[in-house]
Amino acid sequence: MNPFKGFILSGHISYKELNIAPAPLPVGRVRNKYGDGPFAKLIMPKLPNESGLYIWELAGQVMYIGQTRTPLSMRLGPQGYSTISNYNTFARQPGRTNGGQETNCRINALANQILDSGGNLNIWVRTTLPEFALVSEGEWIRTNEKPPWNR
Repeated sequence: MNPFKGFILSGHISYKELNIAPAPLPVGRVRNKYGDGPFAKLIMPKLPNESGLYIWELAGQVMYIGQTRTPLSMRLGPQGYSTISNYNTFARQPGRTNGGQETNCRINALANQILDSGGNLNIWVRTTLPEFALVSEGEWIRTNEKPPWNR
């Protein structure tokens, strides 16, 4: 089965910078388990301002599939995977919901490794209504093999 069926190739991921180390931690904070980097400053292709599914692809292989109920341009753009801020690297504090974007840190660091070694990553998208995004991701994973970057 074609894992890209129903998806549109948005384009190639490029970068402004690779191997970025996170800034020093503020006193009293620790990093999440993926917060040490190094990270990349990614440049995403043009993405829809709609919710949906997205695939990170390397040499024809699906590396990661994700979903968002927010616009794909936001999830994959500067407020999502493209730029890792120091705040993204923080571990959550007990009893609070502050800090941390483990998935953003993990996927960005993996992309950094690929791009640093000369690999080419592409983004594929399929738009859905927000309420169908999570279900659609689950259906895709049940139909296809779970990608290596998915947990």
